[in-house]
Amino acid sequence: MFFALKGPNFNANQFALQAIEKGAIYAVVDDAKIAKKHPQLIQTDDVLITLQKLANYHRIHFKGVVFALTGSNGKTTTKELIASVMSQQFKTHYTPGNYNNLIGLPFTILNMPEQTEFLILEMGANGPGEIEKLCAIAKPDSGLITNIGKAHLEGFGSIEGVKKAKSELYNSLKSDDGTAFVNLDEKFLDELSSPITKKIFYGSRSDGKVSKLNLKACLLAHYPTLKISFTWENNTTQYVDSNLPGSYNYANIITAIAVGKFYGLSDALVIKGIQSYTPKNNRSQWEQIGTNRFFMDAYNANPSSMRASLFSFLENCSELPILILGDMREVGDYSLYEHQILIDELYQKSKKIKELWLVGEEFQKINIKGKTKRFLNSDEAKKYFKHQNYSGEVFFMKGSRGIALEKIIPKH
Repeated sequence: MFFALKGPNFNANQFALQAIEKGAIYAVVDDAKIAKKHPQLIQTDDVLITLQKLANYHRIHFKGVVFALTGSNGKTTTKELIASVMSQQFKTHYTPGNYNNLIGLPFTILNMPEQTEFLILEMGANGPGEIEKLCAIAKPDSGLITNIGKAHLEGFGSIEGVKKAKSELYNSLKSDDGTAFVNLDEKFLDELSSPITKKIFYGSRSDGKVSKLNLKACLLAHYPTLKISFTWENNTTQYVDSNLPGSYNYANIITAIAVGKFYGLSDALVIKGIQSYTPKNNRSQWEQIGTNRFFMDAYNANPSSMRASLFSFLENCSELPILILGDMREVGDYSLYEHQILIDELYQKSKKIKELWLVGEEFQKINIKGKTKRFLNSDEAKKYFKHQNYSGEVFFMKGSRGIALEKIIPKH
């Protein structure tokens, strides 16, 4: 089926007939004039709302588990780790890429294979009320918030706005008697989840909550990749060697372990799921190009994720790296402040840095020191890179998706 969606710069109604000609069984449109042109065109008042209602109908008749997750950082990696674990025992379908909005989530539901047993839905939001709408479509049985951080401040206004918006998932789980997975290592989550009756606690905190922990985990090594131990409900301690670098990925891994164990997977299958996952799409991955090594974490960035990734890397990297940082977008009125304090903090660690590149319009506005290089965009940085004869260097790259830092580096 073809859904003729509309946006500020496009109207897919005009392609509806072409979709039928190319094999679509039906095309859903909301233009009355076009709807009359073919018997396989279905007219509705609003195509997007129709898509969402159909997805909700499909979900209501789905007999498997619907698992939802949201959060400021780590959503995509956590989603893929959970999928890798759950697919060891269940026929699993999950959100492709970043299809996590009011179009992408219905798309994911409607495209799941008939045999699906476990559906994982990533939920993103740029403003209040969006997670609530997504939950109304998906009606999750269980879910989690990865963390609360400084993401999309432009839409949420403040960290309090982020907390309120992300808690819309908790509100849905409470209303439908669902199960919340709560990482006690993360700020705010214990408090925000308090109204929910069914909760699975996990983490490495050793405070008064320890007796309620279903999963107790410990980070044993974080370089070059993470090694973790975990104990589920006082069973024998198990060990996992992951393919993920960066201590910030510890939370993502133990979340996947907690979900797998709750849904009855053996320790062996959980470990296999974690150890078989390899990061991709410029998320926490090492890449060797010639004699140079690149740590690519350029899938996205906000003040919280930038700090976690950057300072974890500096703490564990034995060489003097070249840092290439791109703008953190959608920070709103906080943008200049967040970019400035990040770089000020970085200058304090300048003895651990060989070179610093700043890419993007926001980084043009801040005060800089020393030999810091600034580029308006990735194309400018790419031209500069071409004329350098780097050999045996280590590069760290992180920035928002729109900066496309990966364009800077030649792939051969």
